[in-house]
Amino acid sequence: MVKRFLRNIVLREKASSEKFVAHLRKNGVQVGENVRFFSPSNTLVDISCPWLLSIGDNVNVTHGVIILTHDYSWSVLKKQPKTQGVILGAQSPVKIGNNVFIGMNAVITRGVTVGDNVIIGAGSVVTGDCESNSVYAGSPAKRIMSVDEYYSKRESRQFEEAREMARIYRERFGENPPKEVFFEYFMLFSTAKEACDVPKFRAQLETGGNFDESVAYMQNHKPMFESYEDFLKNCFE
Repeated sequence: MVKRFLRNIVLREKASSEKFVAHLRKNGVQVGENVRFFSPSNTLVDISCPWLLSIGDNVNVTHGVIILTHDYSWSVLKKQPKTQGVILGAQSPVKIGNNVFIGMNAVITRGVTVGDNVIIGAGSVVTGDCESNSVYAGSPAKRIMSVDEYYSKRESRQFEEAREMARIYRERFGENPPKEVFFEYFMLFSTAKEACDVPKFRAQLETGGNFDESVAYMQNHKPMFESYEDFLKNCFE
């Protein structure tokens, strides 16, 4: 309670995602529903012209992200001899669509439109528009695959990654990992009913506000393994 009180005093509008979203809206930024700033105190959102920025629904903004609607590089022209004193504005709207993930330390520059269902990789510098249903990464950011291709890629690697986690855990601690360790991989071995009874698994089902859809997905997709014990057995074969 005391820590939260002090945090609110020190960080003010950046003390939490909810406070930061409220601050942006109050200043004129258009912000949709279920927008989450994972580290608002380490996020820079340019509100010099807040009406130029719009953020859609279900957008996740991670640590270190910078979103700009202006560019002050014209200050060099104002000082260099041939154009001494000139002022050349550089302000453009930024529009971020629905269901977007912006990775750590990514930079979105002025004039960019990000479509719906877009993933922007960590450290990307986005200088051009990002089309919907796509994954972007790099500096400058480029389209590297579709969201459907990303789904197939991630799905194909689930057991490989979970198995590596299990093996490293046992090497480190000398025992098999508890199933809660696999709070991002439980769909490999758990039914929907079983997952709802494990707090860490249920929390993931509730992430994003679409619990019912996650449960339905599990009900319509048979897990790779019959049980957690079967999963562990295959991890160590």
